[in-house]
Amino acid sequence: MKKALTIFAVAVAMLATANAQTGLNIGYTPQTITSSNGNWHDTIRLDGVAIGINQNIQLSGDLALSVGLQGRYGFANSETTVDLGLLGSAKATASYKHLLVDVPVLLNYGFNLGSARLTLFAGPTISFALMGKTTWSGNANVLGALNLGTDGEDDWYDDDSNNSRFDLGATLGACISFNQFRIYGGYNLGLLNLSTADNTTRKAAGFFAGIGYAL
Repeated sequence: MKKALTIFAVAVAMLATANAQTGLNIGYTPQTITSSNGNWHDTIRLDGVAIGINQNIQLSGDLALSVGLQGRYGFANSETTVDLGLLGSAKATASYKHLLVDVPVLLNYGFNLGSARLTLFAGPTISFALMGKTTWSGNANVLGALNLGTDGEDDWYDDDSNNSRFDLGATLGACISFNQFRIYGGYNLGLLNLSTADNTTRKAAGFFAGIGYAL
């Protein structure tokens, strides 16, 4: 937690830098979390939204450094039904929720295209998970008369979990600016193993797209 506070404090300090352009952003941020251990594989696909602020600090000519701070919320629901034949059927549902804070630090280079401007950007994004949770329930109807049900909740980051809150992503993308508005998109690849369990690899990745407004 102390490392997270330090990172966010540095980001806020850089966002307050003078002689920089401030922007507000809102985007669509789906993410895939893939886990594997030998022959076992599991994938969670989350839809997501993010809102944040960034400062674009001019370095030299058309080269600049953008430092951002954003909140990101991922969510998903799944349902599985199994036909048990003459015995009946069983159904399981699950709900996933994931809340993170991201600090992207991106070098960018812009080109004028008539009245618009194309900017390419790349760099690291530091992420810290504030919350992760799976809520699940199951129900079985046996012989049309007996109903068996169970439910529960799994905290991704409790004391017994094998999940890491920190990730470092490699971010690459582009945006097109029209006056004060911009449309952006790109890809973020998580570089760290998010699992602390032996022989298990868990990584996150996803495309993103959104719109921004320069203040």
